[in-house]
Amino acid sequence: MSIFITIVVLAILGLLGTFVFMKLRRKKLSSFDRKRAEKEWQHVLSITDPSKRLLEAEKVLDSALERMDVHGSFSEKLKASGARFKNIQSLWNAHKLRNRIAHEPGFSISEHNAESAVRAFEKALKTLF
Repeated sequence: MSIFITIVVLAILGLLGTFVFMKLRRKKLSSFDRKRAEKEWQHVLSITDPSKRLLEAEKVLDSALERMDVHGSFSEKLKASGARFKNIQSLWNAHKLRNRIAHEPGFSISEHNAESAVRAFEKALKTLF
């Protein structure tokens, strides 16, 4: 009887383990969406104004997450997929900087800070590939 119980427990644990593994498996962008995101990213890199480059960089990541069925505001998307990104704090910082550019009249940003934020978005985007 105890061997039967052990087998049942192991089978249940195996099924739970498989379920957790499948749930945690990371979805990637499709080949089509990846090419689209790469093209959009090339456009970002061509922008010379640091503020505009940062605004566009977040849009590219936002669009990629949307195509992966992560919906809501960008903040909600970060919350929903935060475990996917190793640089989540950098993403939050970049998003906050982006919000300051978008919502605070006269806010200016240094080239260094803009590039750091853009790199955070780029690193996150590449994890979706």
